[in-house]
Amino acid sequence: MPAGMFIWPPGMARSMAGYFCPQCNMLVPPDRSRCPKCGASTGTKAAPERKPALDRSAPGLFPYTPRAGQLEIVNTIRDSLASGRHLVMESGTGTGKTICALSGALEYALDKKKKVIYLTRTISQSDQVMKELGSISEKKQVFGLPVLGRGKSCLLMRSFGEGDAISPSAMSRVCEDMKKRSMRNEKGGCPHYANLLACDDNMFLSFVRRNNPTAEEFDAFCQNTGACPYEARKIIMAEADVLVLPYIHMLSSDIRRSLFERLQLTADDFVVIVDEAHNLIDAARDEESFMLWASDLDGVESEAKQFGKAWLAKGVDVNRLTTVLRDIIQDAANSQCSGTLEARLGRRFLEGRMREEMELSDEELDGLTTNLHDLGDMILEKRLKDGDNPMSATLKLAVALEDWFAASDARFMKTVSASGGGGLIASCLEPKTTLEFLRQCNGVVHMSGTLQPLQQYVDVLDLPRDTVQKVFPSPFPPENRLVLYADDVNPGMREMRADPSMKRRIEDRIVGLCNSTTRNTMVFFRSYEMLKSMRPRLEAGIDRRLFWEESRSRNFAEAVQSFKSGRNGVFFTVMGGKVAEGLDFPGEELNLAIIVGLPYPPPSLVSDELKARFDKKYGFGKGWDYTSLAPALRKTQQAIGRLIRMETDRGAAVILDARASKYRQQLGAAASADPVRDVRSFFAR
Repeated sequence: MPAGMFIWPPGMARSMAGYFCPQCNMLVPPDRSRCPKCGASTGTKAAPERKPALDRSAPGLFPYTPRAGQLEIVNTIRDSLASGRHLVMESGTGTGKTICALSGALEYALDKKKKVIYLTRTISQSDQVMKELGSISEKKQVFGLPVLGRGKSCLLMRSFGEGDAISPSAMSRVCEDMKKRSMRNEKGGCPHYANLLACDDNMFLSFVRRNNPTAEEFDAFCQNTGACPYEARKIIMAEADVLVLPYIHMLSSDIRRSLFERLQLTADDFVVIVDEAHNLIDAARDEESFMLWASDLDGVESEAKQFGKAWLAKGVDVNRLTTVLRDIIQDAANSQCSGTLEARLGRRFLEGRMREEMELSDEELDGLTTNLHDLGDMILEKRLKDGDNPMSATLKLAVALEDWFAASDARFMKTVSASGGGGLIASCLEPKTTLEFLRQCNGVVHMSGTLQPLQQYVDVLDLPRDTVQKVFPSPFPPENRLVLYADDVNPGMREMRADPSMKRRIEDRIVGLCNSTTRNTMVFFRSYEMLKSMRPRLEAGIDRRLFWEESRSRNFAEAVQSFKSGRNGVFFTVMGGKVAEGLDFPGEELNLAIIVGLPYPPPSLVSDELKARFDKKYGFGKGWDYTSLAPALRKTQQAIGRLIRMETDRGAAVILDARASKYRQQLGAAASADPVRDVRSFFAR
């Protein structure tokens, strides 16, 4: 075991309050104020976890004294799973959808000897699932395992430093190669896998059964032994009652196939819970979409210099291919993106230009991509053998070209972008492949705090006709929440361009509201660009401690924790960002939310195409409702939902957008001529 490594005492894992060092990413034990590796200060410690008291008399597996409506949710979930139907449900703030879903699903799954697969979008959501599962396990012995991808949990991949640039297949090949070397005691093996082989498997299983650890806690336990967390998970996951998985594990056919083969699962062996389901459709589209940037070709040319020129087709070597592709991309960007950042490409645009420029037939073009793929494989194998970073830009290009040629015009929109030196983008419009698996499952719970209109979700996913649709409102007293909108400002892009004074008026509104109270406040912007443009005026005018969510901040967790532990902070963030969804701010951690504009998605060729398709399929007007209005209202409701997380919470939200008047019923909002006065009056009661 490495020197200086902290060993978690027995029983501490569940109460761990440590987090990763903002400087070196080392996990800092909860009883230390400085990182044991680099000495950096950890700042303010995490607040102790507030957990409802266990109620052993509560019905079924529900571990707490049930609030109004919670048992109805549990029963609805259990019954829908038992009938093998899909359940699409919106569960409002305070309903406790995580604990209800786990209780209902486990009551059914344990009886039928099935496994529960719980899908989450973020690690923080995964952590909440594990904490609730720990409470259930105090009534009945059950345990779960939070699963992470190889890139996030494999210690070897972390060491390469560019995990996102390494394909999952390349990661797998590297891992398998080094594992074989470790088993043969050869040079170049993985030390973490070797340590794992020396450990008793029961050690990891006992730890998980006893603690129901979060992903971070499990990783810390494995690292203390020097064992690979990724491989340790593979050993014990078959024993878990609940597997908590990122979306990608179900949306990616390759990852899903590998997982189910390892677990020997069929569709009859599990039930699925999709948390924060309003994100699922976009996640599925993103999974099937791909792009090819002109800058990606630099790496291919660099590999050609390193490994030598290779002929791919008649008269075409690697350098000729990259030259032609770069010319095609840049020519399309210059000629078709006049005055815009993107333009739609015609059918088989790339294939036609490549055949024309390189004088190749269809068969020869297919042969070129095959040879390019083989060359990428050879480069990857050579780097594996030499112990180098297992990346191949050549292989990445081959896969991109194969995917582009295979992408049908019926399901994809192909565009050229003038951003970043130019690039080709294939945007998935109908993610049939990635969602087909969920449609075929027997028993799926799709749930979110903001899923209305439910029929839109059912339509877009093409769920079965017998899908159950249910809305469970929040049981919390309505007088504990105030939602206002200001009808004298409009932060729409068109309105702000037409009225130069609009930006200053909005800034004055934000400053006035922030200075009207000393309670923790969060300001949600439509975009990072808007946040950045207003920052100077806000910093100058607000006399409180300010926190900023940067688009690429490394100190995000530290900033959030400092904000939560204080009582006079203002946190500036964006709608749909890390803070707006998935994080809880109970009690005095958040009292006032300021929403700067309804977050309509920015116009794009993809959204225009989706709008036209929905109009045609579901009726005129549905395109706008499905692509613009529904996402904007959901994001707004997500932000408002940060305020009330417990029965005793009180919070106010102010929407700085006159357009909210059209949707005041959906948002539960009232007009205010003087939001500062009304907010002060609310908190004075």
